[in-house]
Amino acid sequence: PSLPAGMTAVPLAVITNDRDSSVSKLELMLDDQAFVHGIYMETSDGGDGPGAASGQVYWINGIESRDGVVVGQGQGVEAIFLRGMLRPQGDHGLLVIRYLTNGLFKRYDECSVRLQRRAPYDWQLVNAYDGQPIKLIQVRTWAFGISTIANVCPGSAA
Repeated sequence: PSLPAGMTAVPLAVITNDRDSSVSKLELMLDDQAFVHGIYMETSDGGDGPGAASGQVYWINGIESRDGVVVGQGQGVEAIFLRGMLRPQGDHGLLVIRYLTNGLFKRYDECSVRLQRRAPYDWQLVNAYDGQPIKLIQVRTWAFGISTIANVCPGSAA
């Protein structure tokens, strides 16, 4: 789906992975009063052809649910979940990325990332462990899952 009517997409970060050439843009969805309504992720397959991009909408109530929302899948397995706290009128939020580290044993790990509002329509992701702004998130994989989420998890600078 495309960005819902009445919503403005505010860029947060670009997400890449080492399995394919796809690139995802992670954006915050705000209304005309700058209230946060959720997250919009637009993924392109790395090509420039028409229809090469697809969008996904994640509303606040899904993100704030117990398990969060599935933002990444691989071979039919739910590999990356996003959950957290986004206050519609707040100036910050906290997101937790839970990812499959070992599909064989169904093991997951998680890392936190902070959201900060710098102006009504200007937000940034901030590393929860070292306080550095995050513009690029790299999903690093291994044979049985995801080894780390670079720039988000501790000790994993890209």
